[in-house]
Amino acid sequence: MTDLAARYGRTRSRTRREKILGISVGVAILLTATLWVWWVGTEPGTTQLQSRTIGHEIVDDSTVEVIFEVSVEAGTTVECALEALDTAYGIVGWVQVELPATDAFTSTHVVPVRTSSLATTGLVSECWVT
Repeated sequence: MTDLAARYGRTRSRTRREKILGISVGVAILLTATLWVWWVGTEPGTTQLQSRTIGHEIVDDSTVEVIFEVSVEAGTTVECALEALDTAYGIVGWVQVELPATDAFTSTHVVPVRTSSLATTGLVSECWVT
């Protein structure tokens, strides 16, 4: 017996029942987490949607054309919000457009955005599946 064990005593050893209970709880938590990740990852109701601004063209003082790509499953309709910004990054134009379903995964679009003053850029703010 060591000096520490003599001074403070020994810790009681775990019983077989406590060990089995601890292992069972750990396995149950691991199984639940694994099933949840599998269920969320394979949910058929979610559609992958990506949008990317390719560029813009300033047409005149009151219009900018936004050129962008949308990548989504073929046959899915999408709506997008487009913005035109000025030099101070203030929104000077905004439009919401519905994009028809296409046969391709990725489609390119050119949409004019009316502005209240001269815009310096145009971009895709957000897209969603309709």
